[in-house]
Amino acid sequence: MQRLFWALLFLPLVFSGCATQADVMDLQTEVEKNRAERDEIQNRLKVVESYFKERSTTVQRSQADIVIKLDQVATDLQAAQGKLEENSHLLADFSQRIDDLTFRSKELTGRLDVLDGQIAALEKSVADLEKTAPTIGKGGPGTPDLKSSGTPEARSPQGAASPDQTIVLPGRPTEKDKATGMSPSEAYGLAYNDYLKGNYDLSLLGFQSFLTQFKATSLAPNAQYWIGESYYGKKEYLKSIEAFDKVVSDYPKSDKVPGALLKAGYACIEIGDKTRARTYLKKVVENYPLSNEGKLAKNKLAELK
Repeated sequence: MQRLFWALLFLPLVFSGCATQADVMDLQTEVEKNRAERDEIQNRLKVVESYFKERSTTVQRSQADIVIKLDQVATDLQAAQGKLEENSHLLADFSQRIDDLTFRSKELTGRLDVLDGQIAALEKSVADLEKTAPTIGKGGPGTPDLKSSGTPEARSPQGAASPDQTIVLPGRPTEKDKATGMSPSEAYGLAYNDYLKGNYDLSLLGFQSFLTQFKATSLAPNAQYWIGESYYGKKEYLKSIEAFDKVVSDYPKSDKVPGALLKAGYACIEIGDKTRARTYLKKVVENYPLSNEGKLAKNKLAELK
């Protein structure tokens, strides 16, 4: 009985010792596990640190490259700006030359118009001379025989016209206006010079007066055209269109018709009427495809699309 008592007394102590040793082993296992995890984390941290160091070096190099490239871009921009300024000066000079050429072209056009009028007047004079020539020298009633050597006019140099004199046929009036005393070419040239100088009000008065005094001359279509150009120069585009329309309606066979249609189209563009502008420009392209006006109209139509 006494032995059983002591056995029961020491039994919990034995089991208690076993439990404590097991806990210690578990604790040691846990510690080892934690150490292993710590080492793994440290290794990972080293890898991450190494990666970031490498990336940092790469970024620094990239930044350095970017700075170099930005400097190069800045240099290129400065060079481009210099080129742009140089081109601007060249363009301004080129534009001035174009303006000069345009002025000279208009001046030459005006001179050609005057020459056309003079040629037409000469052709008419020649035609009139040819009509009256058969009556000269035939000895008709009241007509002296210029071929006869017995006439005083034939023998004496006073009977011949000097180079500075103008032979006026009987019944044929001079082509100068009685009020102004100017010939058609003189009146036309005066108005055209006003146009070239930009005196559009004066050129309008001049060309309108020309049409009143010399409407039957060959320069009439040209005068009507330059009335339209004068209004265009004043930016009175509606009146300009009306004047150009009058060229087409009153002088359909004139060589000014293509230009009148073209400028009427331009005037419509200026007032924002693109539909009407296309109508004028298409007429130029369809009716005068090979002319300079036809090419300009074709280009302008392409711009309007």
